[in-house]
Parts: sequence; C-alpha cells; structure tokens
Amino acid sequence: MTDELRAKIGTVAGKLVQEAMTTGLTWEEIVAAFGLAAKATAQAAVSAGEAPADECVARARSYFEDAFAQDVRVVIADGDAPKGDAEADENPLLATARRRHMSRLH
Repeated sequence: MTDELRAKIGTVAGKLVQEAMTTGLTWEEIVAAFGLAAKATAQAAVSAGEAPADECVARARSYFEDAFAQDVRVVIADGDAPKGDAEADENPLLATARRRHMSRLH
C-alpha cells in the first residue's frame, strides 16, 4: 500500500470515527457498526458485479481484519477534562469512557 493511499484511508477512517462518536453509541457498538458497514460494502460490490458474494464477503473480512494490524494513533481529550469543556461534554465516546472509569473507582 502506498503512503498516499494509506493517508487517504486514514483520513476517511478519522472522519468516520468522528462522525460515529456523535451518535451516542458506545465504542463497542461503533466497532460493530463498522463491521456491518464492511459487510454491506461487500454486498454493494456484489450488486455492482465485482465478484460473487462469497468472494466479496471474504475479501471484505480479510481487509477488515488486516486493518487491525495497522498502527494507529488516536488523540482524544482527557476523560478528566473540566466539566465546562464543551468538546468533552458533547463527545459520547468520552462520556462513555468517563462513566466506565468512574464506575471502576467506586
């Protein structure tokens, strides 16, 4: 994979994550949604005549699993952000992380 292609894929992934975080889903639910989206994309490829269904689904699964081998860095505001921090207050993923962190402390 070229550096240019890797950068484009990283940009798309970042945008998808940012958008998904606004839905109120937990991070686990967002991961499930991405897996479902991968399978739906494979089905769209079948409909477009790219290859038979079993081949498209197998390739999608392989690409999805290969993505986990990639190094990623994610920067998210600290879960202990001040209460008035608008970005943290509006970020459901941070709110979920904060709730889980707090429940472990009690």
